[in-house]
Amino acid sequence: MELKTALNLLKKNSEFKEWLKENKESYFSYAFTMVEKEQERKWQMGYYNKRHDKITTFIVEKNGINVSPEEEVFKKEEAEIKKIDLTKVKASLDFALKKVESLQKRKYPNEKPVKLIIILQNIEKFGNIWNITYISQSFNVLNVKINAKNGNIIEHKIASIFEFKKHD
Repeated sequence: MELKTALNLLKKNSEFKEWLKENKESYFSYAFTMVEKEQERKWQMGYYNKRHDKITTFIVEKNGINVSPEEEVFKKEEAEIKKIDLTKVKASLDFALKKVESLQKRKYPNEKPVKLIIILQNIEKFGNIWNITYISQSFNVLNVKINAKNGNIIEHKIASIFEFKKHD
């Protein structure tokens, strides 16, 4: 499912409309999906409430929408959760994925992806971005940040998945 389709389904959902009436100060702060092989994408849409410093997540699938209870936000204490302005998201996910695939084939040809993690977010340093992570067969993680307005690659880096091991 495309992001735009998922957002439209969410906005038409009666439970979401009711929730939004009661949470007028909450705003769209992220979209997240994971992709393996050719499976259907389901999207998690996050709405942030600054006053409570909590986020409510809506899971949008082809067969319906589920709401997760309001949760603590996973962030550095001083970090600000910014609103995604969808009018500034001009580069489609498909376009961004093609850019990442081209980069991967050109610079990292031995890193065949087995799983993709995709996040649309608005971060202080870059603004609205597609934050796309490939997890490869060789247990490496290729992370690519793409400007969601113009589709340009902002940065990319690769690391072993084992570098993320928690240190005691």
